[in-house]
Formats: sequence, C-alpha cells, structure tokens
Amino acid sequence: MSLPDDDRLAAERTEPDWTDQVTDLIVDSVDKVRAKTTGPLLDFSRAGVLALVALIILLPIVVMVIVGMVRFFNWLLPGGIWVSYVVMSVIFLILGGVLWKQRKD
Repeated sequence: MSLPDDDRLAAERTEPDWTDQVTDLIVDSVDKVRAKTTGPLLDFSRAGVLALVALIILLPIVVMVIVGMVRFFNWLLPGGIWVSYVVMSVIFLILGGVLWKQRKD
C-alpha cells in the first residue's frame, strides 16, 4: 500500500538530508582549518601594523622631548651647552643602569 503524496512528502521532509549534512561537515572542517592557519597570521599582521603606527607616533615625540630637555637644561644651568649634555648623559646613564639591573638572564 503506497502512501498518498502528502504523507510521502511529509515523511521526506522529516528525514535528514545527507547533502546538507555533508555540506555542513565540509564547511565546519574548512572553518576549523582557516581558524588555525590564517587566524594567527591575521593577529600577527595586526600587531605588526599597530607597532608600526606606534613607532611612527612615538619616535617624533621622544625626539622632541629630548630636544626640549636639552634646551631646558641649557636655560636652567649656567655655562655652555656642554653642561646640558653632561646632565642629560648622567640622566641616561642612571636610567640605563636601572634598566640593566632589572633585566632577566
């Protein structure tokens, strides 16, 4: 005894479609591979771009701060420009010594 057309179509709709299952499996597999390969590469490239932007912004600021410090010490201290250079040298020497002691072997 065969099922009427409406009952047969209803039975076909409730059964899982193997083509959808295979397609979902392939899409899930490709997404997993992509997340493990291109995900870290995108993170690395994003970090590189941000580091480059930070360098472009911070380098002129550091140069202007150093020039400003030299000019300030030249205005503050009596003598020639060499006194400012000595003061700046001592400041950088102390800063370098502190950073050297904090390094990890």
